[in-house]
Amino acid sequence: MNEYLFADAHCHLESIAGGLLPYILHISAGYSHDSNLKNSRIAAQHSNAYLCAGIAPQEAMKHQDIKIKLVEWEEAIATQIADTGRLVAIGEIGLDYHWAKTQEERFLQHECFISQLALAERLGLPAVIHSRDAEEEVVEILRNFNLRYMLHCFSGKAQTAMLAASHKGIISIPPLRSKERRQFIRDLPLEKLVCESDAPYIGKTPQDTLEAIKIIAEIKELPAEAVQKQTLLNTIEFFGIK
Repeated sequence: MNEYLFADAHCHLESIAGGLLPYILHISAGYSHDSNLKNSRIAAQHSNAYLCAGIAPQEAMKHQDIKIKLVEWEEAIATQIADTGRLVAIGEIGLDYHWAKTQEERFLQHECFISQLALAERLGLPAVIHSRDAEEEVVEILRNFNLRYMLHCFSGKAQTAMLAASHKGIISIPPLRSKERRQFIRDLPLEKLVCESDAPYIGKTPQDTLEAIKIIAEIKELPAEAVQKQTLLNTIEFFGIK
C-alpha cells in the first residue's frame, strides 16, 4: 500500500491518452467486449492497474440477441481475461433507464444484468454497478445475490445508498457535488466509501479523483490525507488486491 498515494476506484484507461502515474492505484472498468479486452491488455502491462470486465446496460440494449452474445463475452471474461490475474470484479454492469426508452431495451438490460451477476457469483468476484434512474430496483435485485458490490458514481437517493451499505455494498464518490450525495457522504461511515474519477467521462484523468477525496473531507470535516488513506484501504480490500 505504501507505493500508492490514493486509489481511483473507477476509470476507463482504454479511453485516456497518456501514461499511468505510478503513485495511483487504478481500477479500470470495461463496458463492452472490446473495451474489456483493451483494459485487460493495459492491466497486464502496468503493476498499478487492475480491471473490471462487464457489459454495461447501454451496450446490452443494442443487441436483440443478447443471450447469444453473452455466451461468447462471458466466456472471454471467465477464461481469457481472468487468466491474466488482473481481473478483480465484474463490471460495469447494471440498469440505466435514462437511455432505455422502450420495454424491450429495459428487458435486454435486465437479461444482461442478471446473467453477469450470476457470473460474478460463479467466479467469486464482486460486482461494479452502473445505475441510473433505476437505483432502487438495482439494489433490490442485488439483495437477492450473495455478492459484494460497489455502486459506481451513485446519484440516487440517500435512503437507497444507506440500504446498499447496510447490505453488502459500498458507494463510490465521483468529483461531482450534489445535495443527495452530500447527505449520504455525511451519514455513511468512511469505511463504506471509495473515490473515483470516472475519467475521461467525469474527470479528465485519474488525478481528478483528488477532487472526490476533497469533497468527502469537507463534508466529514476530516483531513484530506485521512480520507485519501482510508479510501485507498477500502479500495484494496473491496477488490481483494494483494
